Amino acid sequence: MKIFVTHSPKLGNAKAYLLREILVKAAQNAGHEIADVANAELVLIVGDDLPHNAQLNGKKVALLNAETAFHNPEAVIANAQQEAVDYVQPVGVAESAVESVANSGVKNVVAVTACPTGVAHTFMSAEAIEIYGKKQGWNIKVETRGQVGVGNLISPEEVAAADLVFVAADIDVDLSKFKGKPMYRTSTGLALKKTAQEFDKAFAEAKIYGGEKVSTSAEGSNSDEKKGVYKHLMTGVSHMLPLVVAGGLAIAMSFMFGIKAFEDANIAGGLPKALMDIGGGSAFHLMIAVFAGYVAFSIADRPGLAPGLIGGMLATTGGAGILGGIIAGFFAGYVVKFLNDNIKLSQTADKPLDIHLEVCSNRSIEKEMPMLKNTVS
Repeated sequence: MKIFVTHSPKLGNAKAYLLREILVKAAQNAGHEIADVANAELVLIVGDDLPHNAQLNGKKVALLNAETAFHNPEAVIANAQQEAVDYVQPVGVAESAVESVANSGVKNVVAVTACPTGVAHTFMSAEAIEIYGKKQGWNIKVETRGQVGVGNLISPEEVAAADLVFVAADIDVDLSKFKGKPMYRTSTGLALKKTAQEFDKAFAEAKIYGGEKVSTSAEGSNSDEKKGVYKHLMTGVSHMLPLVVAGGLAIAMSFMFGIKAFEDANIAGGLPKALMDIGGGSAFHLMIAVFAGYVAFSIADRPGLAPGLIGGMLATTGGAGILGGIIAGFFAGYVVKFLNDNIKLSQTADKPLDIHLEVCSNRSIEKEMPMLKNTVS
């Protein structure tokens, strides 16, 4: 018998994937053939409710309990063959937001993923989003903002054609190129574990992005503030991490010549000492400054970066350590944010600088003209 295995909308992606693999293997061991939905003679649906899917019309379907399917898949499949019924679309259940929008012609989706470390969740959530999008028949492209930089860059043409911008980020990321597009923001964890549900919400709740910073949650001011503090810290950590890795690697390479080889400049031509200076003296010395700078950047955007870097360097040179860096980053960020929010400069505030530069330029030209004339003559 040709069998197609799917799951109800409320079942999480991870659990659905695991159960599908178990059922597929059990079905194949029993001599059944795994087919696509169009050619299937029996559709096994794992979960508590039927999906709203027009492709199942006219198919024999069996609703399976997830726990029973996990512990005894062979018996579940055997019972399903006997108890399967003709599929009837759920009465009174509205078509999901994703299906309704997709059916109305929405096909182009772009996504951005980013996590604090820029390693695991960034790429795992990107893969989950891409797989789900392709299953829906969308044109989907996922841009990753990881430790190695921007991967799979979304072009301006793709942004212009996008019907939805799906952002799964646990840190602040630059989204300016998506200004004016419908955008939905969530976390990498939800995008990874509940991809279908998040896309349902995305099409229902997406709002036009105007270039402002958007919070990923709206659960109350206290909750937002706690998540904001965590987010600022993680932004600092994510930018500090490359220095930690590079510095640690340089120190480890120095230890290859001996634990105390860096103390003798004559060993291996001074290479162990140079590696220790690079790792411990330079990379680790910058670590707290970069951390504080990007904490301030997360709070106050670009104006907070320089004060945060300076505060972090002061914490390093003053021996205040990482706690000093945390204090410096938050202090610099919130002070700059306060100043930006309360001091409004006129659009002509930078004119004196322009005039000064123009005067200096004219004087320089006047000064050089006699020399040029003499050279020509």
